[in-house]
Amino acid sequence: MQTEAQVLAHVVDRTRQYNRLYLSALKDKDPHQQFMCGGIALNTQFWLVAHLAVSQNGLLLRATGGPFEKFSWAKHFSVGSQGLPKDQCPPYEEVWATFKAVHEKVMAHLPTLTDEALEQPNITGLAAIGGTVRDVITHAIRHEGLHTGHISWLCKLHGLKTI
Repeated sequence: MQTEAQVLAHVVDRTRQYNRLYLSALKDKDPHQQFMCGGIALNTQFWLVAHLAVSQNGLLLRATGGPFEKFSWAKHFSVGSQGLPKDQCPPYEEVWATFKAVHEKVMAHLPTLTDEALEQPNITGLAAIGGTVRDVITHAIRHEGLHTGHISWLCKLHGLKTI
C-alpha cells in the first residue's frame, strides 16, 4: 500500500509529464516568442519553464525540507515577477536543465515524507495555500496544472495540435 506522500508524488509527476508533453511539441520554437492577446502580453515559454523550475524548487523542496538549491535567476521568475529581458536571460538550455534537475530532486524527496512531515506548518508565507506541508504540495499540483493550460495555449498559438 502506498503512503500519502507517495500518492502525492505520483500526482506531481503525472502533472509534470503533461507539461513535458506540450513542451516537447514546442522544442523547435523560440522560447522567447511573445504572443499578445487583447493587447496583453502572454507569458513566454521561457518564462513558464523558468517559473515552474523556481516554483517546484520553492514549494516542493524548500517548503517540504528537501534539498532546496538557489540559482541566480530565480527571483526574476518567482510569483509576481516579470522575468528578464531576453538579452539578460540565462541560456534556455540552462533553465531547461534546472527544470529537469529540480523535478528529479522533487521525485526523490517527496515520496520519503512521513505523515508527520505532511502535517508540519506551511513556511511559504502564502496563507492562501493552506496551513500545512500537505497543503503546499496540493497547491504545487494545482499550480503546475494551471500552467499546463498556458503551455497548451502556446502550442495552439504556434499552430500545434494539442489533446
